[in-house]
Amino acid sequence: MKSLRPLVRAAALASVSKHIDHFSRFSPSPLSMKHFLDFGSVKACERTSFKFLRQELPVRLCNIMKEVSLLPDQLLSTPSLQLLQTCYTQSLMEILEFLDKNPEHQEVLESFVEVLENVRNRHNEVVPTMAQGVIEYRQASGRRDPVTDHNLQYFLDRFYTSRISIRMLINQHNRICLWPRPL
Repeated sequence: MKSLRPLVRAAALASVSKHIDHFSRFSPSPLSMKHFLDFGSVKACERTSFKFLRQELPVRLCNIMKEVSLLPDQLLSTPSLQLLQTCYTQSLMEILEFLDKNPEHQEVLESFVEVLENVRNRHNEVVPTMAQGVIEYRQASGRRDPVTDHNLQYFLDRFYTSRISIRMLINQHNRICLWPRPL
C-alpha cells in the first residue's frame, strides 16, 4: 500500500495544477466599497453570495498560487513556503468541492460557511509564515540583490492585497449567513 501513496500524491498534485492553470486564466472580479456596502445591506442573499464565492475564491486563490509558483526556486524550497503552498492547496480543494453543489439546499450553504471559516482560520498565520520564508530565503542566499528585492516587494504587496480581499469576501459572506432571519 505504501507504494501507491506517491502515485496518489502525484495525481492529486496534477489535479491541483490543472485547477490552478484553469482558474488563474480569469481575473478576479473588481470589487468596490460600494459593492461591499450594497451586498452587506438587508437585501443580501446567502445563495447569491454562495454562487459568487464558489467561483470567485478559486480565481483569487489560483491567481496568487500561480504568482507564488513564479518565485525563485530557493524561496519556494523553504519550509515556510512549502507550508504556505500546502495551506493554499488545501483551501482551494475544499472550496472546489462546492462548484457543482446546489445552493437551494440549506445543508450545502451551512457546510460552505464551515469550510470558509476553516479556510479563514487556516490562513491566520499566512503573514508570519511568508515573512519567515523570506527570512529563510535571504539567509540561505547570503546576498541581497536590489532587483530581486524590488520584485519580491512587488509580489508581497500583491500577495497581501489578495489575502485581504479573500478575507473580506469570506467575512462578508459569513456575516450575511449569521444575520438573524425574519420570522
